[in-house]
Amino acid sequence: MALLNQGMNKKPEALIFDFDGVLADTEPFYWKAWATLLALHGVEFSWEDYCQIGRGVQDECMLQGIPQLAANPLLLSKVRLEMPARREIVERFSREKLPIGESTIQLLRELRGYRLGLVTSSNRADVVPMLELAQIADCFSAAVFGEDTIHSKPHPAPYLLIQEMLAIRSGVVFEDSDAGLQSATEAGFEALRVHAPQALPEIVLRYLSLS
Repeated sequence: MALLNQGMNKKPEALIFDFDGVLADTEPFYWKAWATLLALHGVEFSWEDYCQIGRGVQDECMLQGIPQLAANPLLLSKVRLEMPARREIVERFSREKLPIGESTIQLLRELRGYRLGLVTSSNRADVVPMLELAQIADCFSAAVFGEDTIHSKPHPAPYLLIQEMLAIRSGVVFEDSDAGLQSATEAGFEALRVHAPQALPEIVLRYLSLS
């Protein structure tokens, strides 16, 4: 991986990353876990369905966006109770194959001279084990998880909170979802879209070399 450009015009106050779909290729894990559980209740949940209503939002918002669940409060309540089973499936997938690429791990370690933040709609219990497996949990000066704010993305609350935690006024955010990009920009950050986790290192290094 190329070294960071030391001749930048201006160093950003902070670099802030979403987790799912940016640092980690976990979205297929979450979809497969939900599809497995929902199938037990006769609810089909395709990858296209997940991309439309599940990416970048908390599980509860996603569940309420599934028509069969929204129209059946009793079934919705049953599915909510199966959240621990969904988490166990995702944990098993991540143990079988770590969803954080080696190039991303190396990138974060090279960025130790920057203030790094993490803002994710996923719960702490989902994310921290993967960060620890990749040995990058200590790369972040602060992190905001799904349970840390009343309002989730696309509301700006998560990014306003990381702004407060890092004691910054600006910075650049790397996001993959429309909800995340809206949340970041409404909080006053510059936001760049990451179309796939594998592209993150190149996007970050290109941004820093041009800043």
